[in-house]
Amino acid sequence: MHKNIFLIFLSLLIGFSSLSQNTSKAEIYSWYDDQTGIENSVLFRGVEYVEKDRMINDKQKFFNSDKYQKGWVIYDGQLFDDVSLKFNIYDDVLMVNVQQGEKNLFYQLFSDQVDYFQIQDHTFKYLEAGNDAGIQGFYEVISEDKAFKIFKKHIKDRKEKRDKSLAYIEFTTAKPDFIFQYNQEIFDLDNRRDLFSRFPNLKKEIKDFYRDYRKLSRDKPEAFMVKLAQKMNSLLLYTSNAIDE
Repeated sequence: MHKNIFLIFLSLLIGFSSLSQNTSKAEIYSWYDDQTGIENSVLFRGVEYVEKDRMINDKQKFFNSDKYQKGWVIYDGQLFDDVSLKFNIYDDVLMVNVQQGEKNLFYQLFSDQVDYFQIQDHTFKYLEAGNDAGIQGFYEVISEDKAFKIFKKHIKDRKEKRDKSLAYIEFTTAKPDFIFQYNQEIFDLDNRRDLFSRFPNLKKEIKDFYRDYRKLSRDKPEAFMVKLAQKMNSLLLYTSNAIDE
């Protein structure tokens, strides 16, 4: 188990009551090994996943692979490590594969009950902006360790295809969306003007940063966003200290 992940989210695991045992046709309940490897009866809730799109090649709707991959998830406040996960980017749902006796179950978790999950060292967080109804769903964490945070929304485009005997769907990776969070509010981060409107007193510094790192922004947008978060946190800390003095 990843010890650093456990320490970060240990507080979420304390004092959590067991989930309701009332079932419906849409719900699937399962149980999984706890972090020490000892089997515990932990209820796992979700809805049965039914794939509606026929995909016949590698142009899939999923994150990095159409296969289930080992990862961890914090679901309804509880951490589950070494679980088989698959992230459906297009429909924005997280899927899980668990064994229950001889049954092999596939279902999607309730998105708003997923706090975080990780696949292939990529960590995602469920976000819902109270100030912007268009910002909702799973976003990859780019920088979250300080006051100014940046997240990335993966996007897939869908296109119907047809050959002589078969109709199917292809998904291609589209340009991602970036957002930033500050003081519990979340905003689009399409370009530097989105920062100007929120931080007008830092307009010159932001403009200089975008000019200095123009090539990085074009060639490696994620690396650019990491540097941007570092710069903004430094500027905001300096401004705050200056005001306090």
